Amino acid sequence: MKLWTIQDYAVFEVLKTQGSYCYNKTSLMEDCFESAYRWIGQQMKQKVGNPPKGIEFPIWAWYRIDGWNKRPDMRKAEFKVAKKSVLLEIEIPDKEVLLTDFDNWHNVIYDAIYYDADDRNLSEEEWEKAVEKEDAYYETLSEEQQRICKEKSWEKIICSSHSNSLPDYVQATFWELKKEQIRKAWILK
Repeated sequence: MKLWTIQDYAVFEVLKTQGSYCYNKTSLMEDCFESAYRWIGQQMKQKVGNPPKGIEFPIWAWYRIDGWNKRPDMRKAEFKVAKKSVLLEIEIPDKEVLLTDFDNWHNVIYDAIYYDADDRNLSEEEWEKAVEKEDAYYETLSEEQQRICKEKSWEKIICSSHSNSLPDYVQATFWELKKEQIRKAWILK
């Protein structure tokens, strides 16, 4: 599977010298994302298998942008980097990758339920009524049942590369990046 990952230049140096790289939570992740990253890590364990020993969190990459499997346009504001970074075109075996809907990933980030109504083509009025109904049901649940319901709703963000109806923006996660998986590299400043 062809993917693109944007990494700090130090990651590229680790790849060149050590031959592989796994995500280092202590230096790279904002604390506010930790529970979302733990959830995606659990999904990865179920879907692609366990990580290498000592690894808790995956590496992120892009699979689809603007509806296409293509390299990010680093001239666009959403891809700008503040420090020296590298854009890597990589090839990872499909069975090692979990794909997720980028836009709806924000439900996980913000610890929000993914409404069934979001998956239906509804008018604004119909959507509001459907969400009201879902909220009313959700409020009848215990705190633990709400957590389970919410996390179950997040499973709808998981995508299949074999689907005919992928979202326009699809991100990919995988446990380890190896030097030999790099096809191209662009240094970004």
